[in-house]
Amino acid sequence: MAPSPSPTSLAGLLLCVLFSAAAAAAARFAPADNHLLACGAAAPAVLPDGRRFVPDSGCASTRLRSPAPTISSAAPSSAPRPSPLHAAARVFSCRASYDLAVRRRGHHILRLHFYPFDPALAASRFHVGAGGLLLLHNFTATSPVVKEFIIPVDSDVLVLTFVPESGSTAFVNAIEFVSAPEELVDDIGTLVTPGGAGQIDGLSYQVFETLYRINVAGRKVTPFNDTLWRTWINDVDFLVKTGMSSSNYMAWSFSGRIAYPKDTRLMSREVAPDNVYNSARSVKSGSNLTWAFPVPAGSRYLVRMHFCDIVSKVLYELYFNIYVNGHLAVEDFDLSSATGFLAYPYYIDFVVDVEDEGMLKLAIAGSKKSQSHEASALLNALEIMRINKTSGGMDGDFPVALDTEYVMSKGIGEFARSLLCGFIFAGLFVVLFMLVLRLRAELRNSGTAWPWQPMDSGEGKLARAYQLVPSKTEY
Repeated sequence: MAPSPSPTSLAGLLLCVLFSAAAAAAARFAPADNHLLACGAAAPAVLPDGRRFVPDSGCASTRLRSPAPTISSAAPSSAPRPSPLHAAARVFSCRASYDLAVRRRGHHILRLHFYPFDPALAASRFHVGAGGLLLLHNFTATSPVVKEFIIPVDSDVLVLTFVPESGSTAFVNAIEFVSAPEELVDDIGTLVTPGGAGQIDGLSYQVFETLYRINVAGRKVTPFNDTLWRTWINDVDFLVKTGMSSSNYMAWSFSGRIAYPKDTRLMSREVAPDNVYNSARSVKSGSNLTWAFPVPAGSRYLVRMHFCDIVSKVLYELYFNIYVNGHLAVEDFDLSSATGFLAYPYYIDFVVDVEDEGMLKLAIAGSKKSQSHEASALLNALEIMRINKTSGGMDGDFPVALDTEYVMSKGIGEFARSLLCGFIFAGLFVVLFMLVLRLRAELRNSGTAWPWQPMDSGEGKLARAYQLVPSKTEY
């Protein structure tokens, strides 16, 4: 019979468990700004991933402004609710804005949840803008949808505006406004054109609308398993299987540990979770694998392709070509030279224009340089994001009036209160000044000198009663 563990060993085991739990909690991303609003709701909504969305009315860090009363609409009890966020909605009959406080400037993730549980909501047509940039133009939601944007924020308040079309209404079920980690958006990418591929910069100043997040050969990843609460879906519906032999490609699943670079924030689990690197599809040398995605025509896209060598037994076995919309983007890509390790995440950002075809195709093809007969090329995951066309909007410039500045949108009532406070302080100052003058006059009439003598510190230096020290206020 095995001896029972001693109290000392049990205490040591308990400490190890506690330290591991503390380390895991410390490693989880904690955004500086984390606005989670259940719009129109009377009580908080708690999601399966543990996040708590608070009602948009009475939130300390958020202010809802509208010249006309907004409507809090509750979903009928008979209506199906895919999410607790779909139990209510905020309905606007005219232009309305949310003022979202910003503690840390930089890139933020904005998610807008729409669930038209009522036919009137499904018929709504409206515009949505953030910080003066038009995100959604003539938008209508006939089914549940989440619109996600990654936006750079350089102010202390983000103004999110809803503008109904004439004779229509606008609505929203929930709002997420969360700080993004610095490593999520890179400034440099690879521009792919029919003439070749070259470097492009300035990406960190753009606004991105997420269209697809794909987990290649893997299961759906829900917000519960993603530190940035993203959803990744399987790729099978986007594979182009025409002329593809099943003997030339393979799906992989990895149960080992995904390694991340130490002492750097260039690559982390916030860029993509382990679950999307634990699976991949590969092709043999001389074969190719293609995915096709319907996208709006006439736009520019950011394509982020994720790679992690979970198929090789040693380094420097994989060499492959990458094609973006039929154009060669990278030739004889050597993943081992890019990372220096196996099971080590890596991604490449491609920028491509999609004109009239409305279809974005991505492909990997095995190179003759590959040393492995089993796999020559692989892909673990990919993301497709639409880039704003102009500085005024995702779809270009349109004559839609948006609230852009928090100071300009405070309203007449708040301006009047500020003006009244100014008059009160000015009046108090005048009264205080008159009292000082009267006191001096009385002292002069009584023959008493006004004691304006400096205080002697005892060392021939003046000791000041008050010292002004410059201070710095941190925001």
